[in-house]
Amino acid sequence: MKKVASYLVPFLATFFLVSLLIPVAMRVAWKIRLIDMPVGRKAHQKPMPLSGGLAMFIGVVLVTLAFADGQPLVTALVVGGMLLVGVGSFDDWFKAQRREFPVSPKLIVQLLVAVIAYALQIRFGAISLSWFGWDSGEMYVFPQWLSFIATVVWIVGLINMVNFLDGADGLAGGVTVFSATTLFFIALVKGQETTAMIAIVLVGATLAFLRFNFFPAQMFMGDAGATFLGFALAIISLEGAMKGATLISLVVTVLALGLPVMDTVQVFVSRMLAGTALYQADRRHMHHRLMSRGLSPKQTVIVLYVVSFLFSAVSLLLFLYV
Repeated sequence: MKKVASYLVPFLATFFLVSLLIPVAMRVAWKIRLIDMPVGRKAHQKPMPLSGGLAMFIGVVLVTLAFADGQPLVTALVVGGMLLVGVGSFDDWFKAQRREFPVSPKLIVQLLVAVIAYALQIRFGAISLSWFGWDSGEMYVFPQWLSFIATVVWIVGLINMVNFLDGADGLAGGVTVFSATTLFFIALVKGQETTAMIAIVLVGATLAFLRFNFFPAQMFMGDAGATFLGFALAIISLEGAMKGATLISLVVTVLALGLPVMDTVQVFVSRMLAGTALYQADRRHMHHRLMSRGLSPKQTVIVLYVVSFLFSAVSLLLFLYV
């Protein structure tokens, strides 16, 4: 209990700091017209500031730098987060002007932050072969090329998975809270203090944002916020739950991040069966499907919160008892 309590200060510091930053970020968004207008496919009914992600990023970085040592995970979070929030803010500004931001700069930055994480040793390294009938001490060490590809695919994939999920008030933020809380407890049990601290800081920032984003939302996190949250979850999971190098650790991690993973898989399968482009925007995501069946936006988010909670609960049970 004492160990858990030691994380209460950074959690509360982030929660209150982001709570103070968000009204400022809202005023700035209105001043510079960083506003998502209710046009086209948009579900919201009134203009929405798109600066929530910037407030969360600043809060997470400041508290992390105040409480964490200068470890590679901190460097990756700060440098990678700055790059993603930067290009995401440009994307959000283009959207606010009703213009399309090119895909290539966003993809290049996503690949770059994944390479930075890999260079900082935040990567897939090896896996135990005990589940495949080998001796418990046998390990399969990933060749460098496979480690690189797996790491980049995981990070870039999760960045976009969380971004895809950001389509209903409070959904991406709430799912991030469940996933980050799960990763926090796993890191805590494994004695990974820096990983646990960053995970709980992420929870604090996202909960503060949800006060302004849960239905009916007063602001959005924008691509800047969604991509940052996805990146943070990706590197926390690589440095935390996946650090055990066992097959069960991979299963536990995927379950901890279950909703965005499941949503992306079903969307891609659906698009392939329909013969449409994988990255073509449509209404095949789970929140769209639930709302098309008559659920209100609030009911949809609550249902998906329950699904995310169940994924997290199964993940923790497997980690603790298998």
